[in-house]
Amino acid sequence: MPKLPSLDADTLWSDWRMLCETIGERRAGTVEEARAAGFVAHRLNEAGLDQVAIQLFPCFSLRAAKAEVSEPKGRGWRRVEARPLVGAPSTPGERDVRGELAWLELPEGARALRPGSLRGKILAVFGPLPTSLAIHRQLIAAAPRAVIHVDDRLPFTWAKNDGVYPYWAREHGMLPTVAVPYLDAWRWRREGVTELKVRVAVDFRPAASQNVIAELPGSDPTLPAVVFTAHHDTQCNNVGADDNASGVVCLLALARVLGSSRPRTRLRTVRFISFGTEEQLSVGSSAYVRQHHVTPRDTGLVINFDSVASPLGHFVLSVAGAPTLGRYVAAQLAAGGLDVALQPELTPFSDHFPFNRAGIPSLWFMRTNFPGGRWQHHSGHDSLENVSVAEIQRLLRGVLPLAQTLAARRRWPFPSQLPTTLHSRARRVGRELYG
Repeated sequence: MPKLPSLDADTLWSDWRMLCETIGERRAGTVEEARAAGFVAHRLNEAGLDQVAIQLFPCFSLRAAKAEVSEPKGRGWRRVEARPLVGAPSTPGERDVRGELAWLELPEGARALRPGSLRGKILAVFGPLPTSLAIHRQLIAAAPRAVIHVDDRLPFTWAKNDGVYPYWAREHGMLPTVAVPYLDAWRWRREGVTELKVRVAVDFRPAASQNVIAELPGSDPTLPAVVFTAHHDTQCNNVGADDNASGVVCLLALARVLGSSRPRTRLRTVRFISFGTEEQLSVGSSAYVRQHHVTPRDTGLVINFDSVASPLGHFVLSVAGAPTLGRYVAAQLAAGGLDVALQPELTPFSDHFPFNRAGIPSLWFMRTNFPGGRWQHHSGHDSLENVSVAEIQRLLRGVLPLAQTLAARRRWPFPSQLPTTLHSRARRVGRELYG
C-alpha cells in the first residue's frame, strides 16, 4: 500500500501528545475527560465528517481517593502502596479498619465462603475478583471488613488502578476494596503476616460524561453501517497512552483517510464513536446503544480499538460473530500485511459488548505483551514512552483495506448479526454484569 499522509508519524504523535501530555489523565466525569471529547470532535470535524455530535450521559466520577494499607513493623506499622478500586466504598467513617489477614484464592476457593465466615477479617483475594454474581454475593455475605486484591496477572512492585462493576455495587453492595503490589502480597505470605490495617476514603459523585459520534454517509442508507469505536477516558493515576489513547489515535486516522476517499465508492455509512466512561465497564457504550435503540438493522459490524500500541507484543483479534466473520477478516488483514492471533470469543470487558447484547457482531483489536494482557495495565507505566507509532501504522495499513471493502460491499460474506446461541449468551452475561 502506498504511503498515506494521514498515517504519518508526526500527525499520529500530535494526537497522542494532545491526549496524554496536554490533557493528561482523563477520568470519567472530569473536566479532562470533557476536554478529550472536545478535541476528538474537533479532529473529526477537520476530517470532513458529517453530523459530529457529543452525546451526554450520566456517570459517576471519582473526584478524590486515598487508600492506606499498613502491616505490623516492630511496635508500629509500615504502609505499603495501595489503590482504591473505583466504585468501591470508603471504610466506615473513612477510618482504619484492623483485622486478621485471611487469604482466598479465586475462583477455586469460592466454595469455602459462608455467611459471616470472614467477619472482622481483612481478606486478601489472589486471582481475579469475582466475575460471577453468585460468587460476589457469597463474598459480600462472608462480611470481611475490607478486601485487598492481588492481581495474579501482574507480578510487579506497583499497584494497578482498577474499578468494580457499577451495577453490582448499586444493586448488590460492595466492600471497601483496594489493590496492592503483587510482591508485597508475596512477602506477606512468605513472612507469615497475620494482621493488617486498611483505610479507604473516596469522593465518588454523580457527574456527566460524553460520547463523540460522527459519520461518513453511505449512498444506500438502508444498509447497516460499519461502526469504528474507541474510548477516550482513562483509569486513575495514568495518562492511558495505550489504554486507550492508542485506540483514539487509530479512530482519528481512519476518519481522515476514509473521509478523503471518493464518496461514490461507499455504499454503507461508516460511523466513528469515541466513548466516555469505558473504564467503569462500558457505561458510555451502553448509553449509546440504549439511547439510539441500536439493532442489526442499522448497525452491521462494530470494530473496536482498545490498547493497540505495545512496541513488543501480539496483535489479537477477538471476534464475536459467525465463524465465517473471523475467517474472512483474518484473510483480508493478511492480504493487507497484518497477521493477527484470532480469538473467537464473547468478551464483556470493552466497548463492543453492549452492541453484542443488541445482536451485532464485533471485532476487537488489542495488542498484548504479557499473559492476560499488558504489563503496564492501569499503571503509571502506561505512558508515551511505552507505545509505538510504528505498530499503530502497521495496524492501520492492515485495517484500512478491510474498512474500505466493508463500506463498498452491498453483501458481506458473513452474517451481520450474532448467531442465535451467541446472542442469547451475550444477553445473559449482559444482564448479570450490566443489569
